[in-house]
Amino acid sequence: MERSSYINSKGEEFSYLKNKTKKGSLNFVFFHATGFNAQTYTILLDKLNKKFNSEINIYALDQRGHGLSKAEAVPENLTSWAPFLEDGLEFVDSLSGPIICSGHSMGAVIAAKVASKRKSKQIRLFMIEPVLFGPEQAKIWRASQAKPGNKPNIADGAAKRRRYFDSIEEALKSYEGRGAFKTWGSEWIKDYLIGGTQKSLNEGIELSCTPEWESMTFKSSSMDTWEFLEDIEIQTFTIAAAPEENSGTTFSEDARKALLSLGSAWKLEEIEGASHFLPMEYSDLVTDRIYVYSNI
Repeated sequence: MERSSYINSKGEEFSYLKNKTKKGSLNFVFFHATGFNAQTYTILLDKLNKKFNSEINIYALDQRGHGLSKAEAVPENLTSWAPFLEDGLEFVDSLSGPIICSGHSMGAVIAAKVASKRKSKQIRLFMIEPVLFGPEQAKIWRASQAKPGNKPNIADGAAKRRRYFDSIEEALKSYEGRGAFKTWGSEWIKDYLIGGTQKSLNEGIELSCTPEWESMTFKSSSMDTWEFLEDIEIQTFTIAAAPEENSGTTFSEDARKALLSLGSAWKLEEIEGASHFLPMEYSDLVTDRIYVYSNI
């Protein structure tokens, strides 16, 4: 994968990863999770490129406020995930040829919304561990978020995340085997850090996705995904952790039932023993499923 950048219609610079692309070929566009970045998924993207014998175009965007993208990211101004959708739409509009959208966690939601809004270009949708409640659960969640001072615990944790380190090596030692990274291999964490840190104004490095932006991204989810999902007509495959105790899945059981009730075009596979960080834990399996599902 190689790094490139483009300027959107507002004059903002976005960074993204791509393989050596071929004009007119099938495009696979991947959106990362909250707090992560495109380079976090290098191992998965490289495996996909090899699996497809470099015959499809693979793109992975550093979303607003993440990775090496330089677009405006003021936490106080983020009230929904609409900016991420707008950025995703403009990115896919810059591509020629058919598109398969995919993503992990928040990225899966953005991928679904993009697929809903660009029906003429989309041929498949592949979601990995989407952040998704059932329709009624989503209504309850939105009502609870409207109450002053009410916010998800995950946002509290993100806001307290350590931002500064002496080096990538120090950050790697700090993360290995702990918290969200406890099931990640060292190379995954290293890629996350390489793609998600920058030199600090002082000595050392700092996270490019600030704790404030990550926290606000969690809090600003409007859980309005169903109005988009119900409008999707293409074949869709979702892979998720089995809803076991301590799996940490963000894809509720009510949401799984509601998803499958949308019709025969919607497929779901549950992986026992996996967690929300399924791509990091089962990259070979995810690669295989994407290949089989996309090989049309």
